Amino acid sequence: MFMFHVYILFTFVFISLCSNKIVLQYFGSLEDYQVNATETSESKYPWIARVIHSRSSYVPHMCTAACIDEAIFVTAARCIYNLKVNYTRILYNSKFYDALAFVVPSVPTKQSYDDIGFIVVRSKNSKKWPVIKPFNGANRTDKAFDWFKKLEHASMKYKIIGYAMRKWLHRISVPERQYDLSELDVIVSLDICPKFLTNNEKDKIFRVPCYHSCTYQEFRKMNNKCLQYHGVEGGALIDTTSNKLVGIATWTISFSKYEVPVGFSVLNSKNFFDDFRCAKRIRNDNGLLIVKGYYQSLC
Repeated sequence: MFMFHVYILFTFVFISLCSNKIVLQYFGSLEDYQVNATETSESKYPWIARVIHSRSSYVPHMCTAACIDEAIFVTAARCIYNLKVNYTRILYNSKFYDALAFVVPSVPTKQSYDDIGFIVVRSKNSKKWPVIKPFNGANRTDKAFDWFKKLEHASMKYKIIGYAMRKWLHRISVPERQYDLSELDVIVSLDICPKFLTNNEKDKIFRVPCYHSCTYQEFRKMNNKCLQYHGVEGGALIDTTSNKLVGIATWTISFSKYEVPVGFSVLNSKNFFDDFRCAKRIRNDNGLLIVKGYYQSLC
């Protein structure tokens, strides 16, 4: 059974054993800021959207989302865990859409590092839904992401898109903070996070899909590319060659000395496909008597 309103706060720190020593592993929250990214417009990416936790205002902004099907949006699952459906709406194509239901993984990953959440909205009989299709270039064949390493990344050009503030402004805690849509060309790899975060590419700690503005070799050479950064919750990672949505930004680690990579969830897990089917059933349902537990019963 799928969960819609989850009031459980995950413990964000756990201890694991690696090479006979205790290692602290932490999939931290994204702080929705960018450094030297390029401002862009919704007209270039008409499928992009903002999640707002108010039915009467433009604030507070919670995260970025992407429309992948009529009235169905995806974002980082941790963005919606603590939201209320009846307070949430989507700002998409300059129009507001009230949330109808949330769908979050029934089998969550540790600290939600690989979890995508769905928001189903009331359609208001809209006829036009600009969407971006999910990535379909590979199936998950293992839990160690070896399938991801085998992808032909050299033939793919990656870009991250989302609503962000400039760095340091994100530290100002007021609901009226200004979020602008921005984009950044990035490099994607299974080895970026281990190299940056543990200085050991063979270390299995953090060996998950990540992106960054530069390679580790460029970072060691102090390349100016590495001064760029884009990390927003629900940020859309796309392959500009195929114009497909490859992943959703979900986590990073806060480090004051330099910008570090961002982890993302690829849209091809069993959780993703199960939840996508559930979201479609909710959207297509014409039930008139909606009682507690009704939407869960559809899934």
